[in-house]
Amino acid sequence: MDLEALYDVPAWEWPEGTKEKLLALVQNRAAPREDRDMAAELLSDVSVMDDGVAEALLNIAADPDEDPSLRGPAAVALGSALEYADVEGFDDPEEAPITETTFQKIQQKFYELYHDPRTPTEVRRSVLEGSVRAPQEWHRDAVASAYASKDSDWKLTAVFAMRWIEGFDREILEALQSRDPDILYQAVCAAGAWGISEAAPVLENILGADEIDEDLLFAAIEAVATVMPERAPDVLEPFRHMDDPDIVDAVEEALAMAKGILSLEDDGNGAGR
Repeated sequence: MDLEALYDVPAWEWPEGTKEKLLALVQNRAAPREDRDMAAELLSDVSVMDDGVAEALLNIAADPDEDPSLRGPAAVALGSALEYADVEGFDDPEEAPITETTFQKIQQKFYELYHDPRTPTEVRRSVLEGSVRAPQEWHRDAVASAYASKDSDWKLTAVFAMRWIEGFDREILEALQSRDPDILYQAVCAAGAWGISEAAPVLENILGADEIDEDLLFAAIEAVATVMPERAPDVLEPFRHMDDPDIVDAVEEALAMAKGILSLEDDGNGAGR
């Protein structure tokens, strides 16, 4: 099984039996850790997630005998299913990737792992990153504590988490000034998630730079739609005619989103920031 090739194929187009092979691989302690790590990431796709996959990933994340460098990715892999269930609910069991029972079990175990001093630091960080995608009451204090840490890894986790946990506008704006490219990227994503209008100058500076990291470019394009929807056509115009079709597609999606936001505001339904 060519794991690298699977990243380029939508999960619903995988050959028959691929999910089962990935599930067997991620649970095989004799397999190379890198392969198990990749299997966990591939299994995070909600189109192949189910209670069985979720249970296997949770067991790995919670197992003190597993390598922490695998426990972390297993915890993060559960984030997409948690977010889907949190947003869509469980009214249509056929559509939900996991049952409500499994959802509650994951969140309870993540709470326990995060607050257990015996849990390795890198696993605690990953547990927080996975669990915030379905916000819980304990997350606010956890994110605030992580951001206050002098450890850059914890600060990075905190800014990542701020995409889902509201009330951190000041910290996000502060993180937008970071010289750490990873923190800056997460701050741009968070600013876009909450439509923080004060982030507009930073986005314009990023988009006006002579050289832009590709991931940061796409994050900034997407963020423009919510941060400054009324100015999106002008700000993004230089990117509409580039040779890269992915960039052009990202711009068109952002412009469509901006138009939708402005339409809601005109109807008196926009929240505004």
